[in-house]
Amino acid sequence: MSASNPSKSLVNSIQPLLLKESETGSMSRLDHIKARMDKMKGIALRLSMRMPPTSQRKIARLLGFNHVKFPDLDPHVQMLLSVRKWLSAATKTDSTYESSRIHFRRDMAAIANPTKVASVKDWKIPSRSGQLSVRHYTPIRTESAEKHHQRLPLLVYFHGGSFIVGDVDTHDDPCRLLCQFGQMQVLSVSYRCMPDHPSPAAIEDCVDTLKWAYEHIQSLGADPNKITVGGDSAGGNLAAVVSQLAVGTTFAPAAQLMIYPILDLVNDYPSHEAFGHGLFLSRVDLEAAKNLHLSCSQLPFSDPRVSPIRGNLSGLPPALLVTAAFDSLRDEGETYAIKMREAGSHCIGYRVEGQGHGFVSMATINRAAFKATKRIAKDFRVLLDSK
Repeated sequence: MSASNPSKSLVNSIQPLLLKESETGSMSRLDHIKARMDKMKGIALRLSMRMPPTSQRKIARLLGFNHVKFPDLDPHVQMLLSVRKWLSAATKTDSTYESSRIHFRRDMAAIANPTKVASVKDWKIPSRSGQLSVRHYTPIRTESAEKHHQRLPLLVYFHGGSFIVGDVDTHDDPCRLLCQFGQMQVLSVSYRCMPDHPSPAAIEDCVDTLKWAYEHIQSLGADPNKITVGGDSAGGNLAAVVSQLAVGTTFAPAAQLMIYPILDLVNDYPSHEAFGHGLFLSRVDLEAAKNLHLSCSQLPFSDPRVSPIRGNLSGLPPALLVTAAFDSLRDEGETYAIKMREAGSHCIGYRVEGQGHGFVSMATINRAAFKATKRIAKDFRVLLDSK
């Protein structure tokens, strides 16, 4: 997902006024203005949630949103999309990859509204590629959990971002929500991204993080029988791949959580075209990510480590697979859930109505997205407790 960036046009318009200062080697004033504008953007987006749906739809239509094509899309999301288009916000893959990462971090920081948890700790853990940055979350425990002195499950979480952008900071809010409302520990990892590190670099980092979790589960204080994997978008792909690779090993996850995952880079699906224009994840974004993968990866699209829908789906850990009604990846996710069941693997799958790709990253600025993310956290915990 690429969040909206209302500050871009204004920053560009005032930058020439600050050129003289920048030429002297100081950009502190411009940086200060950007930070203030980002903060104002976040406040404005949160306030916009309080508007009546009729007003949100009206603004969306005034700004050119195609209400006829997507009438059932959440009205607040319609407004956010129309404002984003009006301001010509860049997609994740515009310009350089590093600038895309910077923009994505700024966008997510602007809308951050952290859910309170018991503790958050940043660590470095060893892997075959060197040191990996991870962030560990523990929830404020419910009275029931405290009473029974339960050891909590651990979710090893892989962030989304088309395998190009994202890190533990950009997905801090979703991890907090999953941690607190799912009453589970979460270990989020900043795996290596393309194009700097072609596949299977990200897969190796995710496998190594899962192995580390198993080796250190006692010190984490989590339940050794409930170590799980999960992720959104590209992270959902990685959760599926890791689950397949780990079948029959000592570090096989107890369950997997896939939120609007990308699972098939080979085939086209009706939702690619139906929702690939005018929403948060466009066909342009998808094709750019695929072309980047093709140009620098060591693995072909047909490899199950890239397109896990082509892998062996039998014997997999139970899964919760969640799609979004207005997401270009919807159909491949729902097809994967069917194929898992056909192969004899347990999979609970459902579609979040009214939402598009990236809604867990919008939970701080959209009430329906918040409710959907909260539900996912609770449903995943129910799945774990039913084992």
